[in-house]
This record gives sequence, structure tokens and C-alpha cells, in this order.
Amino acid sequence: MGHKKLVHHLPSQEYPDFLKKTLNSFSATPLSSSPIIIKPNSPEGLKDFKVLLNSQKIALVIDNYSEQYAELLLSKNAHLYQANYEVQVSSIKELLYKHYKGRKEWELGSWVFYPWSGNLVHILDQTDFEDLRTIRNRDLINKIEQTTLFNFNVGCFGMSVGSASALALTLSGISRKIKLIDGAVISGSNLNRILTGVTSVGKEKSLVVGQMIYEMNPYTDIAYYEKADTKNISNIFEKPWPINLAIDEIDDIEMKVRIRIEAKKRKIPVLMATELSDTVMLDVERYDLEPGRPLFHNLIPDIEGKLTKKLNNQREWMKSAVKIIDPKNMPLKMQQSILKIGSTIVTHPQLGSTVMITGGVIAFASKKIALGETLKSGRYVISLEKELLADHRTRSYKRKHKKHTKVILNAIDSM
Repeated sequence: MGHKKLVHHLPSQEYPDFLKKTLNSFSATPLSSSPIIIKPNSPEGLKDFKVLLNSQKIALVIDNYSEQYAELLLSKNAHLYQANYEVQVSSIKELLYKHYKGRKEWELGSWVFYPWSGNLVHILDQTDFEDLRTIRNRDLINKIEQTTLFNFNVGCFGMSVGSASALALTLSGISRKIKLIDGAVISGSNLNRILTGVTSVGKEKSLVVGQMIYEMNPYTDIAYYEKADTKNISNIFEKPWPINLAIDEIDDIEMKVRIRIEAKKRKIPVLMATELSDTVMLDVERYDLEPGRPLFHNLIPDIEGKLTKKLNNQREWMKSAVKIIDPKNMPLKMQQSILKIGSTIVTHPQLGSTVMITGGVIAFASKKIALGETLKSGRYVISLEKELLADHRTRSYKRKHKKHTKVILNAIDSM
């Protein structure tokens, strides 16, 4: 279920000749961790560009540099944005001419080569590119705030639900430096909640998410970690650059505890968004403001004692997880499904639509923390059922929900 690969053989060995021929048409590097960025406007850059073109197989050249810069010019000149198309084209032509200053278009900006797809893309230089892709944030996010957000470094632990957080941060222009921690591979069942396709099955989650981030903004700096453990947890917080925020979306209870211990040492806040059917639960732990704050809002007073013993079975993990979540926050269907784990379903159910909401919630909370706005520690529950469905606000529903909450608590106590 998205941990390690279950099958270890090369199906291409059994291909007939007519199918094997297709394997030689383009040889990508699927596990490449980052793109290659070259600026050909210097002798050294031009030399590197030629070496790249001679050493790599290019599948597709995409050059829309002028269109990107034209839109940047249009966005910076609001009066032109309201003009008719003919006036826009004429005005942009003059502004582009001034920008080129007799230089050839291909020499400007950067060329980005993506080894995993073979695409060679011509884009604006970093300042102009990031200005363009965030310009529609104005004035919800002003330019000074945008710079602050870009320089707010985040560590994302877990790339299943956490993938939505990492992508939402990038989409919003938050965290130009981001750490992705998850060595598990994408399985077919992950496709219900990770924003990717069938071509990603069998590939590492963090690399797939990292590639998507690089295609949103190739100037991003991503550090990858296969997993968080006792040997590297300190380095994840510190090297090659320190993080300002930890986003916890992993299942390992021990590492959840260690993430918070490391965060408390450094006075770094921790965010955790939990998807519960059609409900999102956000946990905010402001160790930057409250360094003595108990872990997990003190829901499990002896939680740090869990470090002395491994949670080797599903029962122990379930007891801790349910105490942290608190069954009263689970919608009724989620409550009912929890008791079926291990009998009729293999693990807790998750919905991609809710996972996508968690990304937006995490991005919002990250933005507020980065900009120094008021966001207090605590638990925030966002229930679509309670907000949108009238029958979920009735006394009858509340009685049934309360009854099932007790059933789960009694079941956990009896474990």
C-alpha cells in the first residue's frame, strides 16, 4: 500500500521485438532529483549549454520565453491590461524590443532541462519568472510579503497527504527551499489522493512530488530524504539549510514524537492536517511562541514515553493514533470504518478531495506563521458535513455520533 515495491522484475524482458523497439525512442532518467538550469548569456553558460545538448537526448523543446515576458509586461502595466487586443500587441511589441536591446531571444533568461521527461524549456530568469508566477497574488500578498514567504523554509514529512501541502506551498509561492521526506513508492491505491498519474506507480513519492514542484518553479531548492529516523532527524532540521516550519503528515507515531521534540529544541512550529472523511482537522503547535507546550496538546500525557518502546503491532499504533485524533472529531462513517481495519479494510480510508483541502489549509497556516500574523496553538476542525448538510446538525445525528464515539473509545480501552 505505497511503502516498498511489491514486484521486482523487468517486464520489458518479455516484450516482443515490435514493442522493444519503442524502448529506444527516448531514454529518460526517471529518478533524476532535479532539473539542469543553464543561462547561455555568458561564454561559460554557452559552453555548458552546448555540452548539455550534445550529452542529453532532448525529447521536446518548449520555447515560450517571449510569451512569458509579454504577460509580465502586461501585468505590470494595468492600463494595457484593459486595452483592446490590437493595442496590447502593439504596445508589447515595443516593450519587448526595448527588453531585447539587440540581443537574440534564445540568449536571454534560462534554459531548463528536465531529465525525467527530456523536455528543454526556455523560461525567464529567476527574478522575472517568480515575479510572473506570483503576480496574481497581488495585493492579497504584497511584494515584501512574497519575499518573506519565498524565504520561509519548510520540511514536509510524509508525501501521501503531505504531497498536497508541498504542492500548495509551491503553488502559493511559499518556501523556495523545501525538504521532502518519504522514501515510500506510489502504489495504484495512492492515486486516489496524490495528484499524479499511472506513470508514477512504483516511483518514490518524494521524487515524483519534487519533479512536479520543479516543473512549477525550477528555481526551487529541494532536499530529499528517504525517511526520518533517529540518525538523520537532527540533520533534516538543520542541513543543508535549517527549516522554519515542520509539517507532519507521517503515520509513524515514534517519529511524530521525535519531530516535535526536535522542533521544541529549536523553537520551530509544527503543523499537522488530518483528513477524516470529509473533515479536515488542523493541529497547530507553536513551539516558537510556547517552547514548553506539551506535545499533541497533551492528549497523551506520557507520549514521550512511547520512544522507549516500538509500536510493533497495529493494535498499539491504533490506540495511540485514536487518542491523538480523538474519535469525537471523526465523522460517523469514519468512526464506523475504523473498527473494520484489519478485517474488511486494510487501513484507514482517505478521500483525495479532502486531501486537497488539507493542502490549502496548511498553506494558509504556513503563510500566517511566516508573516508573523496571529495563529494560536490548538486544534481546528473544518467539517464540510456540519457546514453543508442540515441533517448532520440535528439532535438525532448528534446522538448517533456520540454513541459511536463511545463505542470506539471502549474498543480502544479494551485493546
